[in-house]
This record gives sequence, structure tokens and C-alpha cells, in this order.
Amino acid sequence: MTLRHRCGPRKGWTPEALVRREKAIGPNPWGGYNHNSLGREFFQVGYWEMAVSEFEKAVEINPWQALFKVNLARAYLSAGDAKKAQRAVDAALRQEPNSVAGMFAAGLIHEKLGHADEAIRWYRRCLALKPSLGMRWQAEESLDWLVREREKGR
Repeated sequence: MTLRHRCGPRKGWTPEALVRREKAIGPNPWGGYNHNSLGREFFQVGYWEMAVSEFEKAVEINPWQALFKVNLARAYLSAGDAKKAQRAVDAALRQEPNSVAGMFAAGLIHEKLGHADEAIRWYRRCLALKPSLGMRWQAEESLDWLVREREKGR
């Protein structure tokens, strides 16, 4: 199975511009939020390793923020390390069991690992909690695709 939900690069953002932005942020007095924001910028332009680095810093500074761990899990997954992604999303879901973003990430990870039944279960749990429109669309698309693939295999 392939990962179908990758964000494309934003126009105008280069690695150099993102590094300048990181330098401009300076010391992090907001408990990891700046690193998380910078990690999201790197993630959105497809610089997975840089995103992982920023999300790891955010989690290190602020380990009680489950969303940082979810973001780290998605970055690990996009960087090709599904096992680390699994550990990060498990930690986030232990911390915040009803995290819609965590459930969606768990679905993505299980889909990537080839665990269709687990991915379907996580997408259904995510959808039951009424996620945002974009996440709902992606979860519904993935769920429909996985169910059709499972039916083909029977």
C-alpha cells in the first residue's frame, strides 16, 4: 500500500528560507510550540527529516502535549520509519485517548504497515468523533479504499 496523503510543497519556501525562519524564532520560551510550528512548515514542504528534528525538539521540551507526538508520528511515517511512527502515536494516544488527530495518524500508520483491519478500525473511530472537514475527507477516502481492497481479497 502507498501513502496517498502527502502535502505538496508550498510556493516560495526553500530549505534556506525555512532555516532563516528557524533562526528568527530564536530561543523557545513557549514550551515547544515554536518548534512544532516550524516542524509543520518543514512537513508541508516535504522536508521530512527537518520536520522530524523540529517535532522531536518540541516533544522533548513539552512532552505533555499529545499533538506534538502525533505530528512527530506523521513526520516519522513520511520519512519512512513506520516503527518510530507507531511508538510516537501510541504515546500520544495513551496520553490523550480521544485525540482525533492521533486516531487518524494511527490509521495512516497501520495502512502503511499493511494492517488493513487495524487501519479501518482507527479510521472508523476517528470518523465517529467528527474530525475537521479535511481530515474527515481523508479518513473517509482511506476507509473506502481499504474496505474495497479487503473485499477484493475475499
